[in-house]
Amino acid sequence: MDLFKNNEIRNAFSIACIYPKNTFVYHEDDLCERIGYVVRGELALIHYTKDGNARILAKLKTGQIFGDFLINSTNNHYPGDLITLSDCEIVFLDKTGIDKLLICNEEFRRYYLQELSDKALKLNYHNKILIQSTLREKILMYLNQESSRLSSSRVPLTTKEALADYLNVARPSLSRELALMKKDSLIDYDLHYIYIR
Repeated sequence: MDLFKNNEIRNAFSIACIYPKNTFVYHEDDLCERIGYVVRGELALIHYTKDGNARILAKLKTGQIFGDFLINSTNNHYPGDLITLSDCEIVFLDKTGIDKLLICNEEFRRYYLQELSDKALKLNYHNKILIQSTLREKILMYLNQESSRLSSSRVPLTTKEALADYLNVARPSLSRELALMKKDSLIDYDLHYIYIR
């Protein structure tokens, strides 16, 4: 993060903590008393439904912060397990440090508020997709948003499982609907991309 070139910001964060792959950084319902910045690696915030199915609520990559929504909330408990998907290096900043930087450091204040705004907008887009009536409408809205964001009619497909998680549907249902949409000449796809026609 370029912000770490600022001595005041760098010194406010903790020393780097190293977490091996598949480590629980936080458990569901743990109290959030600090934010984390992912220096290196990838994590997932996972919630398990009553029937034991895992739902990925968010993925975090290098350069992203977490806990920013929770730290000042009246319900500041993690909504899922935060688990490392690879070896991770994370630095932390407690609430006192955040408050001090927000008051005294304009660069940090701009960065922090922009992160919150970007995440809120992303959540709004996601909710807009989830309230669509049919799976086809969900898929089309997702593809249109990604196509617009990327300025391309070719939308990357990490895995069907990841897309099914994002759309909150079963993977077989997603595969079936994608096949029907391809048959109806709305889309085409391969292992890596979905092509909007």
